Amino acid sequence: MDKKKRSIYISTELVLILVLLAAAVLITMLMEPHEIRTVMISAIFVVVVIYFIVSTLRKERWFAIAGQILTDCSDEIDKYVNAVTMPTAITKKNGVIGWHNPAFSMLAGMRCEGRNIFRIFPELHKPAKDRKVRIGNVTYVKEVIPARFGGKEYTIYRLIDVNNTYEASDLYRIVTAAVCHIQVDAYGDLLRGTAQEGHAKLDAEVDRIIARQTANVRGVYQKYDRDKYLMFFERRYLSSLMQSKFSILNDVKGIETGNAAFVPTLSIGAGVGNNPEEANRNAVAALELALGRGGDQAVLKDEGGYKFYGGGQQAIEKRTRVKARMFSHAMKNLMEQCDTVVTMGHSVPDLDCMGAALGIHACARQAGKRSYIVLDKPNAAVQGLVDEMKRDPDYRDVLVTPAEAEHLLEGQSMLVVVDTQMEDYTIAPQLVGQAGTLVVIDHHVRGTTHIESPTLSLYEPYASSTAEMVTEIIEYFSDKIYIKPLEVEALLAGITIDTKGFSFKTGVRTFEAASYLRKLGADTTTIRHLFQDDLETFSTRASVVQNAKVQDGVAVSWCPEGAKNPQLLAAQAADSLIGIRGIKASFVLCRQGDTVIVSGRSIGGINVQRILEKLGGGGHATIAGAQLKGIDGDAAEKELRRAIEEYKKES
Repeated sequence: MDKKKRSIYISTELVLILVLLAAAVLITMLMEPHEIRTVMISAIFVVVVIYFIVSTLRKERWFAIAGQILTDCSDEIDKYVNAVTMPTAITKKNGVIGWHNPAFSMLAGMRCEGRNIFRIFPELHKPAKDRKVRIGNVTYVKEVIPARFGGKEYTIYRLIDVNNTYEASDLYRIVTAAVCHIQVDAYGDLLRGTAQEGHAKLDAEVDRIIARQTANVRGVYQKYDRDKYLMFFERRYLSSLMQSKFSILNDVKGIETGNAAFVPTLSIGAGVGNNPEEANRNAVAALELALGRGGDQAVLKDEGGYKFYGGGQQAIEKRTRVKARMFSHAMKNLMEQCDTVVTMGHSVPDLDCMGAALGIHACARQAGKRSYIVLDKPNAAVQGLVDEMKRDPDYRDVLVTPAEAEHLLEGQSMLVVVDTQMEDYTIAPQLVGQAGTLVVIDHHVRGTTHIESPTLSLYEPYASSTAEMVTEIIEYFSDKIYIKPLEVEALLAGITIDTKGFSFKTGVRTFEAASYLRKLGADTTTIRHLFQDDLETFSTRASVVQNAKVQDGVAVSWCPEGAKNPQLLAAQAADSLIGIRGIKASFVLCRQGDTVIVSGRSIGGINVQRILEKLGGGGHATIAGAQLKGIDGDAAEKELRRAIEEYKKES
């Protein structure tokens, strides 16, 4: 160490006493007679000895105080306090420094005992809530910890350079707050399915389980609504929840309600951040995602993004239509303020997508607005419906290309996105940001990437199809709404295709929607014509099924190169495979340009949505898909099989 760096460790008081001593010795040497000089030298010696004894005792006392105060801190904090990289000081109540570590004196450029900390660093005098301070060219996070010793009050000041100090960042990370928002799924339906005398017991059991979990992480919780809880704890305890895969989810499902059809489940949104505000914001976003994915799961949002736990239970169907009614009225009000309504679905649309679009078209016509549907290139799945539309003069100008839609969205316009919530999966992603009013209607499980901040949105993962959701919207849109036969049949065809003939994801509201459409005149014979395939498609699909490789109940197959409508073929082949005995889940891959498309299907035992979500896709537990861009076939299949193995380990 050079002289300049050593000099900062020389006490100011020591320099002063040495100067005074030298002056006293010089004056004494000039005094007469000899006896007086001897007395004065002896007196000076005694003063110096007393000073050093008092100084030593004071330092030892402060070391004892500092040691006791720092020992009272938690082990995780204590092991970092004396780190050279973290400036730390202990002051009296008035701000006078009694002890500090070398890092603090290095930062101050001097020994600081006996000096006021606010004169050395005026930045520390800011309010406690303002935790960031800038000293020199470095921004520190200020930690102020009150302490008591011997009946007196002290304060620990710690300056954490989170960006450059590994120990400091580790410490700061483990002591920051973690927030959990907890909500009982479908609480109203759960109570209706439970005997009256069991309501209090159900609430008490949920309270007890959440209280026990809170105690395990040494946190606090508050029940702020009949079905909502808020939990706070230090981030270091989050790892135990993650290792147990949020076992509280299974604990709540074990509560007896007296009705096997109603199993209580929780949705949990956990968030962490650099401060409680950010942690709470992340927790709210995580809970929204957990609810959008059907509930019965925990979603954690941290610096690395989203992590998912649970989700084995099927989304609980909500019997009430209040949400659909409120959405219908809100959409009608928004339509009345627009001049043009444009509806767009996902790329390579199916009958559910087109049926929902025609339903929105009927609503716009009822509101007296110009209405259009964006369609780039028809595929075999919707070709029959498109041909019917072209034969009807009323629909001749309804279908528009993405380029034409860009001009239609100028001015007072509304864009309705149906059957997808992911911007990149729409027919024309560039249109999403151009509409003055943006509405999203989708029944898929919500993914980590979705259209941000639409004007109005309706996500119902328990619905069988988007056509079912739009049918309910139509019911409440107007007392006397006129719907053309083709629109009614397209909506019923959409429900039929997504439920695989009312055999998958079919609830009470699905049959109610189908019954309503049948009353409006839907012709089931006409609908069958919309499902017909040509001989080539049927033969190719049979070969895909025949060439499938089955392992542990999971079938994987490929569509042949050059097949017509490969994405549609993959979906149909996956549907056919799960109809074979012994196959619990099926995945069919196809190549379209530089993208490998994966269609996944399940009969319910395997959650294909969780598998394909690992590949950037999504969907439902029984129907899901994914797109892998810029990858060859062998690599795509390896990624798929890796995701399947990961899912098996997690389950």
